[in-house]
Amino acid sequence: MAKAMSGVESLGDSSSLAPSLRAVWIQRLTLGFITLFGSLLFFLGTSWDIQWHIFVGRDRTLIPPHQMMLTGVALSGIAALMAVIIETVWIRRNASLEHYTTSFAESFYGSLGAYIAGFAALNAAVAFPLDAYWHALYGIDVAIWAPFHVMFVMGMAIVALGATYMLVSAAHLAERAGAVKAKRAAYMGVIVAMATMLSNLTILLFDAMFDHAINLQVVTVNVYPVLSGIVVALILIAATYAIPWRWVATSIVSIYLAFAGIVAVFVPPATYWLVALEHLSFRPNQDSSPGLAAVALRWPVGLIITAILIDVFMRRAQRKGWSPRKLRAILILVTLLGSLPMPVIYPLLPVLLVNDLGILSFVASLLVGLLGAYVGLWFGRNVGASMRSLER
Repeated sequence: MAKAMSGVESLGDSSSLAPSLRAVWIQRLTLGFITLFGSLLFFLGTSWDIQWHIFVGRDRTLIPPHQMMLTGVALSGIAALMAVIIETVWIRRNASLEHYTTSFAESFYGSLGAYIAGFAALNAAVAFPLDAYWHALYGIDVAIWAPFHVMFVMGMAIVALGATYMLVSAAHLAERAGAVKAKRAAYMGVIVAMATMLSNLTILLFDAMFDHAINLQVVTVNVYPVLSGIVVALILIAATYAIPWRWVATSIVSIYLAFAGIVAVFVPPATYWLVALEHLSFRPNQDSSPGLAAVALRWPVGLIITAILIDVFMRRAQRKGWSPRKLRAILILVTLLGSLPMPVIYPLLPVLLVNDLGILSFVASLLVGLLGAYVGLWFGRNVGASMRSLER
């Protein structure tokens, strides 16, 4: 690290090398936003695809929702690949910039985020043909927890994480160069990237919200609190450690809820348009109307309370000098509150779960949820700390 810092100072003092350093953070900022856009485009396409599977079915492989998803994958993958290629060429021309890059196989150089996004996009690209083969074998499958659905969605959620690392690196390098507006734009991009990652992972939580409880004979454990606790704590806590702004967690969840609004506005008319274009009809005997976006209806709304409380308690802990143990205990409890299944369509679902599972099983689910919140908090704190010191 000391070597890297000395490299920063030498570059900052050299007028001949400063333009090259400026080019690095401009490139990471630009390609980081393109990578982020690919992940967001995938999320919208996936929301549309879920609507199509529920209300129409699946008649061919390359329907427009799938094309939208694949466009997002391709855009993210190409942007990440370009980031590595560009920086590799630059390093070969100016070895001093190597301090700001991560090498791969001693032949390629780039930001850590570009590698994360690139490998994740490749993972998603591989998942699509495997999923098509799965459907060819087993037919229409509206379950999200099919093997290659999980592989596909998880890959693009990690793409958003890669974009986060690219933009954090750009923010730090821009700050060192005194580019205040670029730094602000990069951090805003980080907030949107975190919201995009949370949105993609939320899609994977839908099946756990209503199904997939673990029957242990004595008690039945609903797995939603533990999975949601890991996801929510990891993302929101990492963001509060990585971004030196107030109300970071609240900003992320606000954008996250805005994404649900975009889905609610975009998906139903897009589905009606595509049904008419394909000369198809909706499947009969559905529980809800195709005029309502299935993803938006299942969107958990309780996270906004958790986000606000995380921001408040993090700020208070800094001002009052709370011990790490006290802050950790409070954040775990706050995360558990937001990890209860409270979708738009059933905001009182936790009450229904008490009736369905019984008090003992519901308490067991909460206790396991506490474990998930603890694990997510541990990962989030470490990821956020790594981002805060990131220059690569």
